[in-house]
Amino acid sequence: METQQNTSVNEFQNVYTSLKELGLTDHEANLYIISVKNGPTPIKKLAGLLQISRPNVYKVIEGLEKHGLTRFSDKEKFARNFIVEPPTILLEKLREKREKLAEIDRNYTVDLPELLTLYNQGESDSKIKIYKGKSEYISIFKQSLEEESNEIMYFGSAKDFIKFVSWDVERKWIEDRIKKRIFIKVLSVPSDYADKFILDDEKELRKTKILESRDFSSSFMLFGNKVVFWQPEAPLAIVIQDQFIYEMMKVVFEKAWEQAS
Repeated sequence: METQQNTSVNEFQNVYTSLKELGLTDHEANLYIISVKNGPTPIKKLAGLLQISRPNVYKVIEGLEKHGLTRFSDKEKFARNFIVEPPTILLEKLREKREKLAEIDRNYTVDLPELLTLYNQGESDSKIKIYKGKSEYISIFKQSLEEESNEIMYFGSAKDFIKFVSWDVERKWIEDRIKKRIFIKVLSVPSDYADKFILDDEKELRKTKILESRDFSSSFMLFGNKVVFWQPEAPLAIVIQDQFIYEMMKVVFEKAWEQAS
C-alpha cells in the first residue's frame, strides 16, 4: 500500500517538481503538498502523514519557513495548526527564481566573448566535436552569437548553408546579430544568395566579398576561439576549439579576403 507521502507526490508530480526546483528537500516538498490538501493541521497529525517524528516535523517546517512557504494559524502557542502559503505564492517564487536565472544567463552571455578572448589554452588539450543533423547544426550556428561580441568570419558557400538551415533561421540569426551589434565578414562563392547579401550589407552589419573560385558546398566560420567546418551534404558540423588552429584559419581567411573582389 502506498503511503500518504508517496500518494501526494504521484498526484501532484508537477508541483513536486517545482518545489524541488526551488531547492526544497523531499520531506519539505511532501509537507507542502500534504498541507495544501489537508489545510490547517496539528503537528501530531503531520508527523503521522509524513511518517517521521514530531521533532523532525519541526525541522522540516523550519526548512519551509526559510523558503517563505509556511506559517502557523493565530491560536495559542501550543495549540496552533500548521498552514502553508497558497500555491499562488509558490508560483510567484518560481517566477522570481526563473527571472533571476534569466538575468544571470544574460549577464554571463554578455561577458562570455571577453572571457574567451582572455582564455589562454596553454598546454590544455584541443577540443574537437562532431555534430550531426540539422538541429545540432542550427544549435552551433546560434551559439556563435553567444561566444562572439565583435566580428564573425564566414568562408564558403552561402547558398548551400542557407538552403540547409532555411532562410527563416538565417533571417532570425541576422536579426539577433544586429541587436548584439556583431559585425560579420562573408567570403562566399558566387550565387544569388551572396548577391542578396551584398545588397543588404550596410543595414545588416556585414561586408560580403565574392570568391573567384569554382563552386563548392562546404564552408567554415570563425567566432570566439572556435573554427566550425560546415558540411551540409552529410550533414555535419565539426567544431575545433584550439587557439593555434584558430589563428591559422584566421590568416587563411584574411589572405583570401584581401584577394577577393
